[in-house]
Amino acid sequence: MASLSQTGHSPRYSRAARVLHWLTVLLVFTTIPAGLIMVQEGLPRAQQDALFLFHKNIGPIILLLVALRLALRLISPPPPLPATVPALQALAAKGVHWLLYIVLVAMVISGIVRVQAGGFPMEVWDPLLGGMVGKNEALAKSASGFHELAKTVLILLIAVHIGAAALHGLVKRDGVFNRMWPPA
Repeated sequence: MASLSQTGHSPRYSRAARVLHWLTVLLVFTTIPAGLIMVQEGLPRAQQDALFLFHKNIGPIILLLVALRLALRLISPPPPLPATVPALQALAAKGVHWLLYIVLVAMVISGIVRVQAGGFPMEVWDPLLGGMVGKNEALAKSASGFHELAKTVLILLIAVHIGAAALHGLVKRDGVFNRMWPPA
């Protein structure tokens, strides 16, 4: 792997890591709005049903992508940050990345538990995931509350992540942003 001093650029994530990252972004950035809209009062039932169908069946795909990303990190660790990145900032970046993984997993699992404990189908995933959790209204309510809390944490973590990416890409221009952009 070439060093920053040899190329003038920070080393990049592997192509597979970049593709998995941007697929995850695409699904998360469509699933969050769907989740926010589907619970709005006065939404026509057909539209609400379509959004619920989309939202709850995309979650396991996100979980699979996160699992693949974590496996890939074991095989192909992330490239080092430039030496100009302060140690505390590098630690914060690592912490935010791991928290994003943890919260994404927690979101999907709590969503699956909410759906199954509520007695609802996961149309696409029932053959694989059906029956993991029996109908249990108390559990469904707890999972729903956790899902709601995790949603807020996820949105905050995404904002921090995007803010840091913008800082490195637009202000510092230190090569950090280019490590993940674009998936070419």
